[in-house]
Amino acid sequence: MENVEAPVPNNSNENKVSEKARKIYDQLREKKPRRNGAFLGEEQDKFYVAKSEEEIYELSALAYYVWLLCDGEHTVEEIANKISEDVQVSVEEVIEPLALAINSLNEAGLVEIAS
Repeated sequence: MENVEAPVPNNSNENKVSEKARKIYDQLREKKPRRNGAFLGEEQDKFYVAKSEEEIYELSALAYYVWLLCDGEHTVEEIANKISEDVQVSVEEVIEPLALAINSLNEAGLVEIAS
């Protein structure tokens, strides 16, 4: 079983987004990510998603939340705005954890990036 983690938004006044995260976000902002896999269940604050019978991933709460929002209908920018509203932080604070989570989920094959 593999883990997919995502950094938690920083609630400080420092709204600095790393160069790597900004680049990923800028490349993905108009894309519509779609989740792959099936939710198996949760235990404490870990969420389990299966890509196949042989591939099961343990997601952090944030990675699972992002995975759920990747419905193939909304752009990454729209997802960022939704998360910003849901957790009541600025979009700038959402960009880094969102970009890194989508990138990790994509690398694991749990999210497919569509135009």
